[in-house]
Amino acid sequence: MKIERAQHARMSESGSSLLRLIQNHELPVVDLLVRESIQNSLDASLDSSMGSFVEVHFNVGEFDPTKLGPHLEGITESLDRRFGSASQQYVSIRDYGTVGLTGPMHSDEIRDNDFGNLQKLVYEISKPQQKLGAGGSWGLGKTVYFRVGIGLVLYYSRIWTGSSYESRLAACLVEDEKLTDALLGKSGHLDRGIAWWGQAYGKDSTIPLTDEEEIAEILSIFSLTPYTGDQTGTTIIIPFVSEEALLSDASHNNDQAGSVIRYPWMVSLEEYLKLAIQRWYAPRLHNRSYSLGSYLCAFVNGDPITKNDMMPVFQVIQALYNRTDAAAQNNLDDILSEYGLDCGMEPISLHMVFKHGSKAGQVAFVVLSKRQLKMAPPHNNASPIIHLGKAQSDPDSNPPIMAYTRKPGMIVSYEIVGPWVNRIPHTGPDEFLIGIFVPNKDNELRDEYRGMSLEEYLRGSEQADHMSWTDYAIDSRRPGIIGKIRDQVCRKVANVYRDQPNRSETKHLGGLGRALADILLPPEGFGTRPSIEPSRKKESKPNPRRKQRLTLDIVDRPSFNRGAVHVPFVLSFGRTTTEVILAVVAQTEGSTLKPDDWEDPDEIGTDFPIRLLGLDIHKIVTGKRQRPFEPSDFGITRDSSELVQCKNVGLSLVSSRRGRVPFGVRITVPENTGYSLHGVMKMQSTDTLVHAGLAIIDRKDLSS
Repeated sequence: MKIERAQHARMSESGSSLLRLIQNHELPVVDLLVRESIQNSLDASLDSSMGSFVEVHFNVGEFDPTKLGPHLEGITESLDRRFGSASQQYVSIRDYGTVGLTGPMHSDEIRDNDFGNLQKLVYEISKPQQKLGAGGSWGLGKTVYFRVGIGLVLYYSRIWTGSSYESRLAACLVEDEKLTDALLGKSGHLDRGIAWWGQAYGKDSTIPLTDEEEIAEILSIFSLTPYTGDQTGTTIIIPFVSEEALLSDASHNNDQAGSVIRYPWMVSLEEYLKLAIQRWYAPRLHNRSYSLGSYLCAFVNGDPITKNDMMPVFQVIQALYNRTDAAAQNNLDDILSEYGLDCGMEPISLHMVFKHGSKAGQVAFVVLSKRQLKMAPPHNNASPIIHLGKAQSDPDSNPPIMAYTRKPGMIVSYEIVGPWVNRIPHTGPDEFLIGIFVPNKDNELRDEYRGMSLEEYLRGSEQADHMSWTDYAIDSRRPGIIGKIRDQVCRKVANVYRDQPNRSETKHLGGLGRALADILLPPEGFGTRPSIEPSRKKESKPNPRRKQRLTLDIVDRPSFNRGAVHVPFVLSFGRTTTEVILAVVAQTEGSTLKPDDWEDPDEIGTDFPIRLLGLDIHKIVTGKRQRPFEPSDFGITRDSSELVQCKNVGLSLVSSRRGRVPFGVRITVPENTGYSLHGVMKMQSTDTLVHAGLAIIDRKDLSS
């Protein structure tokens, strides 16, 4: 094949810049490849009626590089130097039942700005899908193909032109032009690191090969055969991939010793592909009830992924998805039916947003046990959270799992922390709450929001990697649709879950806390406000009644030091008591959970997750007509075992009911003259999903 080197032009991309366009560091490259390639295939379906399907075949194999090199003019010797004759790996993605790479063969033939599939995928960048309900809205997702191997990608397609079948094959290389061993070498003048191969077209340009014999010869290098009969579709071939590197990139879960946990899907690239396909396309994979177009039939090295092959968590996702679709209600033979489980179903309604009605979608959710998810012998499946690519951080409770998707059926994201789930209680260690939000895609927004459909709004809210929905303004108006949807999902699921009878729910509301001491407030009834505004400190006048009662004020923002939080406070004893316990507590939604309550077997039953590191007192006010005393070194640490005193003020540690976690300091003053102590409480959390608070606890409230 002839080479066409990309020439420098104004505002043109280079290879190095293209490779940076989608630098998603959260997802492994293989996951990005699965998401992008399958979405391209589903968007190009020949038949979008219910009951039709698109086949997508992933293959992992080996090839002889000495047979490929001679077909790639200009880099034959570079490939030989780098790889020699040693067998190399490749990945191919082939679809059937799609229109293929249609459209103009060269940019000279483009009319009315209609680039067509071929030009968009192979020769252009940032040319998104225009089809309503399609996946890509940026035209950048295809850059992942160049990150899987060495940047070399071959594109083969067979299309129906309207009068005959036609085959097309082209290759493209995108590499960092600054590399010293770049395959394209150095021309000495504004190298871009981009090239295409095909048949010659005019001067210094190419178009795809159409010669059937040459195409068949190139495909045979990868043990692939041409499309035949009335078959149309597209095949992406990525040579020179490293299974070891791709699996290493996908290894996010480590054990305590730091070695990679070899889950079953991590033993080979083939097995990981099987899991990734389920992870992102569970709603559409082998789902004959999918009513919004063709469903997906996926194969890996010839093995189909049927509904029975799917991991239980992904069977649950599909079952919940189908329950949000009225057209799928007649065929609900699935994992929920097998266990006789009823799912929760809540409408999500937004007022003053849509032209007609208020329905924005539905959230479906269910609670399943470890046994139902086949985590017990003989199956011994890993946690659903691990299957989602998340870290299982707390062995004593499980965070809620919330997925969301739009028409293409690709899961945008799975959320276990953050605004999609932060009001939903954690379940106990032996069960999981799993849910999915599905939008009412066709509902039209009001005219001030351009009358677009909800599907269009959500599509426009996605970034180039399609990993989240983010609200945006429409003609300077911000409808806030996504934020409102999230709030309702949280509230409605939480309310239904809490109202279920005979459920021993864990009150560990992990989603409420993103970091220790993000919010620090005294308990209700103590103090007039949680903090004092600096600008008003000098203006405030003494309050005679305030001196009479016990108060706790947080007088400045907490500071952070090496994972510890330092909270400055003023504790005023008033004239009613001489002994208090100043303690750290867990802040929950509308209440405070004290350490002993937390460790109660009827509550959470685990060690309290917030630990006292120490307390320092730097000013003592006696309430009498005398100068405050400012000790230079008065405090207590978590290692102190005895009473510490200064000026008859005593400090001693208080531990939780299990005796393992110091959580507070018992403070005594010699008389009820109105003592005030100015100090700093130091604390640390073993669970970053818990809010910390600082509170006064009456000694009668402790069990000890």
